[in-house]
Amino acid sequence: MLLATAISQIAAGQGLIIPSGTYLIQDGGNLIMGYNFTNNGYYIQNNGTLVFSGTTQSINGSIATTFKNLHVSSGSTTTVSTSGHSLTEVLISDGTLNANGNLTMLSTATETALVDGVSTGNVLDIIMQRYISSAYGYKYFSSPFQSATVNEFGDEVDLGAPFPAVYRYDENTNSTGWFFHKAPTDALTPMKGYAVNLGTSGAPMTADMRGDANNGSISVPLYNNNQTYTQGFNLVGNPYPSPIDWDAVSGWTKTNIDDAIYYFDASNSDQYTGTYSSYINGVSSNGIADNIVPAMQGFFVHVSNGSYPVSGALGMTNAVRVNNFSPVFHKLPGKDNPLLRVQAKYSGTNGGSDAAAIYFDNNCHREFELQFDALKILNTDTHVPNMYVNSPDGKKLSISAIPYPSDSIDIIPLGLETSVDGEVEFAVSDIENMPYGTNIYFADAKTRTVAEAVAGSKYKIQLASGKHENRFSVVFSKTSLPTDIFSGNELHAYTANGKLYIYLNLITGDKGTFALVNTLGQTVARYELQGFGYHEIPIHISNGVYVASFYSQAGVFPKKMFLGSE
Repeated sequence: MLLATAISQIAAGQGLIIPSGTYLIQDGGNLIMGYNFTNNGYYIQNNGTLVFSGTTQSINGSIATTFKNLHVSSGSTTTVSTSGHSLTEVLISDGTLNANGNLTMLSTATETALVDGVSTGNVLDIIMQRYISSAYGYKYFSSPFQSATVNEFGDEVDLGAPFPAVYRYDENTNSTGWFFHKAPTDALTPMKGYAVNLGTSGAPMTADMRGDANNGSISVPLYNNNQTYTQGFNLVGNPYPSPIDWDAVSGWTKTNIDDAIYYFDASNSDQYTGTYSSYINGVSSNGIADNIVPAMQGFFVHVSNGSYPVSGALGMTNAVRVNNFSPVFHKLPGKDNPLLRVQAKYSGTNGGSDAAAIYFDNNCHREFELQFDALKILNTDTHVPNMYVNSPDGKKLSISAIPYPSDSIDIIPLGLETSVDGEVEFAVSDIENMPYGTNIYFADAKTRTVAEAVAGSKYKIQLASGKHENRFSVVFSKTSLPTDIFSGNELHAYTANGKLYIYLNLITGDKGTFALVNTLGQTVARYELQGFGYHEIPIHISNGVYVASFYSQAGVFPKKMFLGSE
């Protein structure tokens, strides 16, 4: 059909009718419709927008039309009357779009259609897809629709299976927190997250939901009851048919909520387990977790510790919504702070790796701070070890912010938990923006090993299953450390001015006990010490010969010495 003929039909009040030819919108242009849209031929939109600006309009025709951008203007009620229509990018509804289940927002490996957050109207009975690169194991979902139920997952899983596929999460329980949520009529509450086991196929899947789109202000109460296993974590979700930005400067209400978010990725070998990653302050634990949360994505947040029980609230408005067509379902925004990311995995296996990130920020302290650090959620996949940073206040961190090192040596202790015996491989995956002259090392207190840490470097060690605390550490040094760092005296002590000065050349950050024994076998001093450098202790002892020893998990380091006034 010629363009001139189509325009004349619109002007005559017949709407746009495409009988058998092709209708082409100029690239980037708008076609403003005051009447109905009927397609019985071919419609090519390019990057244009089809605008419905009349009072009562419809989309119909015998041909299923793929739209790129649609805009229902204020005052318009547009109804999709025939089946099979789809949308590839943006829908804006300032009036009312009643899709009648006949319009599908498409999702592919490259992009997912969305409802723009500037919309002030209604989007009713629409279908939204979510492309998933692998349908293996659990995925965390949330509903973008009002009054949705578990039945929305009926196309993806068997809701009548003996072992349920859908779970909700309850923070206030003394168990793992997971409960069956299997009845088809069970509600999918907006802003709540749900775990759905999609099965054992690693092939891609396109999940979908149908309903009336959420819009405007939404909030949900959250809690921290200090339960043993749930530890104040709450499973929430994106309630909108569009991505949201966790770092949006406005639109969020985070009452007693830590600033980190946590994602789950299913195992590739056990459909019931997986690993967790985190994001905070522009930093990703694994380089993938991001501030952009896709539509239909569930994720964890942590209600801040305090006087228990702690009541929290998470709320959002359309101001947090963004038009990102290809967020990772579960990228990393630029951040100039120096960053080190390390990983641990079992050697020679197909299991994945676990990552922890350390970054410098002079606004922070070494103890856990909710606006800088991310806690560690332990992985459930036994084929992946758990690695984290141990903070001075006893917290396990997946992302740790530390001040720029002021001393010549700065030691950051790591923790590791393994569920099987075997060889563990540590690797440096990323080093970014490190100040000139900063040397980085990986230290093993038990083997007395210090290895230079550069991008791509690896350190392998045979470990028994269990917790490995106070053994491994990352060392930041302003000077290059010699390869024979342990060939000299590792322990030295002297007295002066009524004080005992103890020097530990223990670059591995050993934590242990220093003991001073006189020739009679009497212990005259005992102190808990850690790490590298001098320690000053007020003590008065007589001149004489002593045996000074430092006891740690790496062994016993005795040294016979004369102590007295110097």
